[in-house]
Amino acid sequence: MDSSQAPLIAGHSDEEELEYDVAHGSPAEADKTEGGMPSLFVLALTFAAGISGLLFGYDTGVVSATLVSIGTSLSNRELTSMDKSIITSSTSLFALIISPFSSVLADRLGRKHVILYADILFIAGALLQSWSSTVPIMVAGRCIIGAGVGAASFVVPLYISEIAPAAHRGRLVTLNIMFITLGQVIAYIVGWAFSTYGHAETGWRWMVGLGALPAIVQGSMIAFMPETPRWLVKVGRSGTAKEVIRRVNGDTLQHNADIIIKEIELEVRDEYEAQRLRDLRAPGRWKWLGGWELLISEGRNRRALAIACLLQGLQQLCGFNSLMYFSATIFT
Repeated sequence: MDSSQAPLIAGHSDEEELEYDVAHGSPAEADKTEGGMPSLFVLALTFAAGISGLLFGYDTGVVSATLVSIGTSLSNRELTSMDKSIITSSTSLFALIISPFSSVLADRLGRKHVILYADILFIAGALLQSWSSTVPIMVAGRCIIGAGVGAASFVVPLYISEIAPAAHRGRLVTLNIMFITLGQVIAYIVGWAFSTYGHAETGWRWMVGLGALPAIVQGSMIAFMPETPRWLVKVGRSGTAKEVIRRVNGDTLQHNADIIIKEIELEVRDEYEAQRLRDLRAPGRWKWLGGWELLISEGRNRRALAIACLLQGLQQLCGFNSLMYFSATIFT
């Protein structure tokens, strides 16, 4: 194994050399794409990963038309208000439960593997909903969809941010939000089409079942998607990470990729050292709280956390999700 493939956690004697090379590297050389357009390869990866956002939007939006189209197809009776509440809220509940675990899986298995597992959940949930004959089975399908939403909503922005060149990172990550909105628009169009022209007994099954198609498409793309350079460096595959960076930047110069890799290596090494110090200070069973202590103890971290949580919380408090879930019920 060459030195570029050695795991970082073992430590190197050339840390000062890495710092010198990074400090004396040319920023213009390290990122030639600044001011231009991202490469077609980067756009293709962003599109492939963004399909998860489309699935998020579709599966949360399609339930609106589904609720008014089910009729007595589930459990041979009309849906009660409690049935509708459980069917809609179960997705959000399981997204909340699964999302924290996605970070652990993304670090251990890799970003693209978590995307693949989310696709499996999206497919299984869509098929289970389309075949359901009782309310509990429908709820189970929505729970599986929620697990996929929780995993995808965490890992997709992470994948795009780590694969994109720094000059285009913000714009490309924002595209995931556009995919979510696009998925909701498509869900409303599909719901209208099947409610108007579809069969009364099977139209809603097609609505929820079609959610499996984008997941199948994305799952077939996973084999051709590279892992992110940052994750590759963390697991000691710096050589592979260099190849990914050269493809992402459209740059064949070895020196440019070396500078970026060394920057990532220094960042990852600092993370390991900070984690080691936190573990030494914290008691055995409370080691996992070390990161939370750092997040809350520093003012700039608290400020960033408060802004992020307020943006998400206020978005929910405005009632948009309730309107999205029950708009068809309200207007019929």
